[in-house]
Amino acid sequence: MSLDENLIAELVKRDIVADTFRRLPPDKKERIYRATIELFGNYGYDGVAVDQLCRECGISKGSFFQYFASKSHLLEFDILVLDDFLGKWIDEVRRTETAVLARDRIQYLYRSVVINTRLFRAEQTFYLFVTNALQHAGVTLEGIDLERHFFGYVTDIVRRGVQTGEVRGDFEVELTSHLVSLIVGALVSRQYSPSRSSHRETEDYLISFLFDGIKA
Repeated sequence: MSLDENLIAELVKRDIVADTFRRLPPDKKERIYRATIELFGNYGYDGVAVDQLCRECGISKGSFFQYFASKSHLLEFDILVLDDFLGKWIDEVRRTETAVLARDRIQYLYRSVVINTRLFRAEQTFYLFVTNALQHAGVTLEGIDLERHFFGYVTDIVRRGVQTGEVRGDFEVELTSHLVSLIVGALVSRQYSPSRSSHRETEDYLISFLFDGIKA
C-alpha cells in the first residue's frame, strides 16, 4: 500500500505529523508506517518504547521527534492511514460489484474484505489491536470503524433486497443495515484473528444467519 500524499498533507495541517515527515521520500514514510503498525499490532501501545520504534524504523530518536510530537501522534497517524485505505478500498469494492441478489452482494462484500483482502498480515493484526484492544491502552484516540465504511453499501443492498422480497420489509432499512454491518464487521475481525474459522464455514454461517433470519 502506497501512502496517500494528500492525506499526509492533511495530517500536517491537523498537527498529527510534522512537515519534516511529509518531506521524507515516499519509501521511507512507508517503511516507518509498516514497521510501526507491526510493533503496535504485536505489542500494543504500552508495550512498545520510542527507542524500539526508532530502532525498527531505522531512524534516530531525534528524527522521531522531528516527525511526530509523541508516540500517540505516531499511533494516530498509523490509524488514520489504515482507516483512509479501508474507506477507499470499500469504495472500490462497491464500484466493481456486479451481483444482483442481496445474498450474492453481501457474499461479495465478505469475500472482498476477508478472502481477497488487500491487508498484509501485519495490517490485520494492527486492525485487531485498534478495534479490540486500543481502549485498554494508555491513550485515548479514535479507532477504526470498518462498518462505517461499508454501511452505505450495505444499506443499498438491504433496500434493494426489500424491494425484491429477499429481505423482510417490516423492519426499518437503516436498523437492518446497521445490524448486518455489525455482523459482517464482527466476522471480519474473527477471520483476521489467530482463531479464525475456515472461510467456507464462516461464509455459510453469514449467509444462513442473515437471510434465514431477515427473509420475509
